Amino acid sequence: MSLIVGGLGGGGDIGLALILAAQLKDAKPVFASFSGCSPDKYGGSRIVRSLFTPATYNPRDFEWSLKKLAPKAPVYKICLRAPREEVMEGVEWLISTYKPRCTLHTDLGGDGLLTGYEESLGSYIADTLARAVLHEVATRHRIHSTLAVGALQLEGGRRRLFSLEEQVAAIAYYEGLGHLLGVIDPPRDTVHVAKLLLYPGKEMVSVMLPLYIASLEGRTAIRITKGYSTGYHKLDWWTPYVFLLDAKGTCEASPLCRSALENWIDGIANWQRPNPSREYARILKRVKRDPEGWLKKIIKKYTSSQSQEGISLAAIINC
Repeated sequence: MSLIVGGLGGGGDIGLALILAAQLKDAKPVFASFSGCSPDKYGGSRIVRSLFTPATYNPRDFEWSLKKLAPKAPVYKICLRAPREEVMEGVEWLISTYKPRCTLHTDLGGDGLLTGYEESLGSYIADTLARAVLHEVATRHRIHSTLAVGALQLEGGRRRLFSLEEQVAAIAYYEGLGHLLGVIDPPRDTVHVAKLLLYPGKEMVSVMLPLYIASLEGRTAIRITKGYSTGYHKLDWWTPYVFLLDAKGTCEASPLCRSALENWIDGIANWQRPNPSREYARILKRVKRDPEGWLKKIIKKYTSSQSQEGISLAAIINC
């Protein structure tokens, strides 16, 4: 089984992709991560247009880190700061070359959940463009594309760029539309594959990936010494859980992602928050009363049913 797996927005996102790929025992993963890089400035080996294989060390380039650890593995980076047709040409090359049955792209922190109704969007541009690309892949090729979002509330480190209420409301909103596929608590014995990315012979710099690794190890706090948010960080009980969502459906349900579909970077570069839809506003109002309670209920609902029915990750992502 061939599948394309990678990070949604660059940085340490690919660490979660490795953790999940380790659970897909029969899979032959092709690693292709999205990033907010420009093709004219990225120091990799160009395959076609905005598609590269990583070749030059950069402490934030975790695709380079993976390639360093596994030189024979198919590892690619898709630079999104380019015209849509250039990005899609690289994606089409991947699909025609590897003929994947599905795609799985991961996000740490919650950018992949954004509807566009939120008060804060964090570093949303690369993630939103990537979601628009995955929508196109699913539409053109009828390939099931899944988003996997973990480490809720950790985006921005100690600054916590997203409110818990809005993140839970987004999950509940997508669930109501049938786009929440499942919730998983990754096995702790898979965390080592992500830890390897941090020291592949040279030190890599990330805030999100060490935070997520620590949460999977069962820690409640961790001290970060390098990156944009140094110091001690609290880790909440829900941090390890991963929310699996239909990429095509959630993009269509998000005015932010729809704007990227219609006008690419120009559609989202200076995003102005619209009035929330009646359904989203209703859900947010209810979630605000007890966001942790809502989150606990959603997690229990999906993890319990999946466990009872013996549903595997491959079955959840339809791959």
